[in-house]
Amino acid sequence: MTRDDRQPIVVADAGPLIRLAAAGLLDTLRGLNRRVVLVDRVEDEFVGDRSKPFAAEIAEWIRRSGDELLHVQTITGEGIASLRARARTPKEDALLKSALRDSGELALREFVAHWRPTESASALVVYEDAKVATLFLDSDFSVTLMTTLAFAETIAEWGVNADAVAALEGIAGQYSLKPALVGTYQADTPPDMRMLPQPRKK
Repeated sequence: MTRDDRQPIVVADAGPLIRLAAAGLLDTLRGLNRRVVLVDRVEDEFVGDRSKPFAAEIAEWIRRSGDELLHVQTITGEGIASLRARARTPKEDALLKSALRDSGELALREFVAHWRPTESASALVVYEDAKVATLFLDSDFSVTLMTTLAFAETIAEWGVNADAVAALEGIAGQYSLKPALVGTYQADTPPDMRMLPQPRKK
């Protein structure tokens, strides 16, 4: 794909940021001159518990990024935040535990249904969780999905960071990497005619 400085980057699950942080590539995202989009429940997955690996580094990167990041609120996220913030009955505790189990996917499903790119007609989505690709099959805006490795290959080709692939492959023993997969869905293509991401052509 060609570079488009207006196309926002959606980080669709916790996997990409954790792997980019482990590889020392977080600031590469800021070098792309694009808005980075984080859905509330997805964001909480990697910074909600600061004892998790790279949670502190990602939280600091989010702080440094300021307005370069777009934090998307969802009803799912707001409902969980509301439950967490107040004293709960045992029944509400059970409800919260149940809601947290699939909250990232639910919030992302809500995001796909209601969010629209404002700077361009399309978005670039970086993911590791295979469920993410199936969610975006139903998007009614144009989207290009890339696994983290495919994203690293792309930014290396764009000349943003020539060492991105080597850095990412260097942490493969610590974090598994999905193959370099890419899928492009045009807004006017019916969902049942869209293919899941395929191996990236070089």
